[in-house]
Amino acid sequence: MTLTLAKRKGTNATDITRAAEAKIASLRGYLLPADLNVSITRNDGETAKDKSDELLKHLFIATLSVTLLIALALGWRESGVVLIAIPVTLALTLFLFYLFGYTLNRVTLFALIFSIGILVDDAIVVVENIVRHFRMPSNSGKSLSAIAIEAVDEVGNPTILATFTVIAAILPMAFVRGLMGPYMRPIPVGASAAMLFSLVVAFVVSPWSAMRLLRHYAERVVDEHEKEGWTTRLYRRIMNLLLESASRRWVFLGGIVVLLRSSW
Repeated sequence: MTLTLAKRKGTNATDITRAAEAKIASLRGYLLPADLNVSITRNDGETAKDKSDELLKHLFIATLSVTLLIALALGWRESGVVLIAIPVTLALTLFLFYLFGYTLNRVTLFALIFSIGILVDDAIVVVENIVRHFRMPSNSGKSLSAIAIEAVDEVGNPTILATFTVIAAILPMAFVRGLMGPYMRPIPVGASAAMLFSLVVAFVVSPWSAMRLLRHYAERVVDEHEKEGWTTRLYRRIMNLLLESASRRWVFLGGIVVLLRSSW
């Protein structure tokens, strides 16, 4: 005899399979013979749990990788500002999933992982400009809050435009019809929501956290603004080589063409 169990919409497949196994074990020697051989031929609950755990691990790895990359480019304190923005944005996105009735599954988890790469853009732009204004000698003597407001206002319009451009490119995928449309809909919905929330977080949470994590800039000597980071020095060195020689520019362009052709 083969018995097949199917879950209802909105229920947890892992909880159902574990409850079914516990129920069968409790019925042995009572309604079922003790020596009855029971074989589980397929357990989608355990499979779903394994894949969800793997996606959660990749979600953590993606968050850690983004944080380390920002730490190398901007600094550890600056990466902490962006790190605060990531869980806040993801929490708001999960809340939207809950309001739309989306469960936590492989598709919604993939949407969150996909969103990490694009939701940090706004926070990075805001934090980088705040740090730049903290280092400017013209802002010496000003309060950190006034400098942060001025820095956010300077990049506000292009950040808003860039955010809505990404949303305009992703959101139409939510209206795809057919079998794959409803199945893949959480990805464009989640990514678009994450972009909107990241914009709000970049304008509200990131300046607040920057004022608390980057207070050391207020105690620095003014002439330290003249010291460039290693990324800026590397970029300036490479660009100077290209700007000084037309032959180097053509060699660089040819190398880019060769790389593109090899990737095709």
